[in-house]
Amino acid sequence: MSIILTDEIREMRFPKPLKAEEMKYYTEHLALTVLRYCFDRYDDWQVSDAPDLQSKDRNAGIEVTELAISLNKAIVGDCLHYWETGDVRYKNKAEYRGARAGEEFYILPSVDSNDELASLEEIFRKKLAKLSSYKERGINRLGLIMVMDALPLSATVENWAEVVRVLQSDAAERYDKVFFAYNFALSYYNCETNTTTNYPIYRDDYEALKKYARYMSENKAKQP
Repeated sequence: MSIILTDEIREMRFPKPLKAEEMKYYTEHLALTVLRYCFDRYDDWQVSDAPDLQSKDRNAGIEVTELAISLNKAIVGDCLHYWETGDVRYKNKAEYRGARAGEEFYILPSVDSNDELASLEEIFRKKLAKLSSYKERGINRLGLIMVMDALPLSATVENWAEVVRVLQSDAAERYDKVFFAYNFALSYYNCETNTTTNYPIYRDDYEALKKYARYMSENKAKQP
């Protein structure tokens, strides 16, 4: 672990839900904090742009993407707009899509592992298409981290890396490493050795990482 989770971070409180326009930056900061928690080699990496995480020498990068069921992602967007504006039409849209929505909470409709893996495959295909443009810019080592702000089903955890392996097997450009971050764990797929390693994250630590990521996305400040 290279990130220090101080008492100040653990005790942070946020009076309002995260704004919709801040979600992208939150996901990127959460990805970097999770990587720093599990490894010692990302201290000098920064949240940047295209790719989202970059090494200090700009020779290596990691793309960050949110892994969410398309319908559920739309529901989350509706709820964020409802909390931010108070417009009940957004709450009604979320509930029409099958969710339960209230003041600062939502319950998403149930999905199965086929839904989760199908979304992962769709997202990964889109990200593969961007690899050549990064290579042309001189970024030689590229990774991808998919962040799921939930606990995936066990079959998803067991099979996600095989989806990645199959999609990359006939791709013109391939990622060097792929990560799958989700509640209380990080799964790492080494594309060269075709091996997967899982790194558990203590529940209290994961909640602190989320707080720190939110603090950074809102304030663009140094670690307290």
